[in-house]
Amino acid sequence: MDLATPKNLRELVDSLLNRNEEITHINNKKDEKIKRLESEIRKLKGLPAKPDFSPKDKTTDLDDEDEDPPKNDEDKKKKTSKKRSDAVKKNRRGKKDLEVDDTKRMKVAPSLLNPNYQYKGIRKVVVQDINFERNNICFELEKYYSKQDNKTIEADLPAGYEGGYFGPNIITYIKCCYYEGDVTIPKILESIDIEISKKQINRIINDRPDELVKEFDEAREAAIEKAGYQQIDDTVTKLLGTNFTNTTKTCNPFFSYLSTSGSKNRENAIRVLCGGKSPLYKMNEQAIIVAYISLKSLKIQLLLERHKGERVYSKKEVDELFKHEDFIKLKPPIIRDIKTAMLVGAFYDGHLGKVGKALVSDDAPQFNNLYAHHVLCWYHEMRHYKELSPTIKEYQDQLKMFFTEVKSMYRVFKKWCLEKTEKLRDYIFNWFNNFFKENTGYKLLDERKKMTFNKMEKHLAPLWCDLLLPLQNNESERDIRGRKIKQKISMFDRTWAGVHARDFYIGLKQTCRKNGVSFYKFLLDRQKKIGEIPQLAEIINMRVPQI
Repeated sequence: MDLATPKNLRELVDSLLNRNEEITHINNKKDEKIKRLESEIRKLKGLPAKPDFSPKDKTTDLDDEDEDPPKNDEDKKKKTSKKRSDAVKKNRRGKKDLEVDDTKRMKVAPSLLNPNYQYKGIRKVVVQDINFERNNICFELEKYYSKQDNKTIEADLPAGYEGGYFGPNIITYIKCCYYEGDVTIPKILESIDIEISKKQINRIINDRPDELVKEFDEAREAAIEKAGYQQIDDTVTKLLGTNFTNTTKTCNPFFSYLSTSGSKNRENAIRVLCGGKSPLYKMNEQAIIVAYISLKSLKIQLLLERHKGERVYSKKEVDELFKHEDFIKLKPPIIRDIKTAMLVGAFYDGHLGKVGKALVSDDAPQFNNLYAHHVLCWYHEMRHYKELSPTIKEYQDQLKMFFTEVKSMYRVFKKWCLEKTEKLRDYIFNWFNNFFKENTGYKLLDERKKMTFNKMEKHLAPLWCDLLLPLQNNESERDIRGRKIKQKISMFDRTWAGVHARDFYIGLKQTCRKNGVSFYKFLLDRQKKIGEIPQLAEIINMRVPQI
């Protein structure tokens, strides 16, 4: 220390400060883990979880454009009041726009009138109301019998009443209560004056008519072709008798599609992205690249090069391929990874239907190497930086400056998505390149920035794609929220039939909502087979793409 220079002392102090921050960061993570485990223990004991009232940190919000925050409580109240007032004005609908179903003339009582009063017309008062009442119908079907032909002819029930037990209105009501209103089966049973059992309600909510499934599949393909991309996310769900299941969600601004399975891997991601189509396999360049990334073996790569070609294999044919002498000695995990790579190869070349040209997701590994254009969500990336909680003032200021600049960069990027000028594209690329390479001296922040820089190609993917792509994956997170809310209410599904029905109707409900169609009116129209509402694919094709 006697021979230490000011520069060496500075480096030593910086090293000690960074080490202190690393230890603090590790301790904070341990504290969070302890709190999470304590919460799980309380749940297992049947005790209520402790609520978390931590305030929202606006510093890390990328879309927070409040450049001039309120200076005091009075300004804050005025701003909140103005926002509410604007929201009310926006959603208010005048009485002149209301459709009137019935008109009743109300007369003044004669006892209140005398010869001095003159008639001056009427004043209209429109009152909104709705009727909920039982409507049991007895259809008297005519029957004719021919003794000579030994044949009986009977009149048909109207469209939508073919089942003979429950009409289209009650079926639609039950499905909307369960899937849109998140009402449980016992509560549905209490709310209707109909002779119906819990098992019959369960059969109604699990029923998926083939024509409705076909229409939804066509709408999904039309939406993908319209937008040109898909967004994907997944979450853990529960099924009775299993440890866990995985619900994967794909969507874009025109559709939502959910699918639940017992696995969380690349095969499942591909199955959901192509709408549940049967798997196909291909040993092309992309398959070999994916296999090498997974296995890190030059020997396997050279082996696959010998079988490279344009042939597309079915599941049965690919099993026959792996009986070849070149593959017979390979271990099952290696065979599995090669099959997965071949599945990616067929998917990449478009042999599994309409899947779009780009994918928006988080940084989960099962979504990698599926598309030429793969956009990583900026919000997910910023969550890593939110975990940093420096204790030293200098590092706190550096983290705050980091978020300020990233927010500015994000706004400029959103502006480019609308204008798409070459000058602005080059500016964003250079800005991102220089900013995330720059060291701040705060070790944890610099390490995180380096990791973000290594994913630059995916974060800046919209710059090199001709599609109108979003910079975040909030669409899929919002869509999957309905599945989690239903899980909180019902805890778990009992059967796979219930799982598939729930996935189908939640996806259909959100697709209707995104395209301005009432879920109740749509189901009633299809149940009665009226056809007043056009096919969902037609509605999607008439819409204008948006970001």
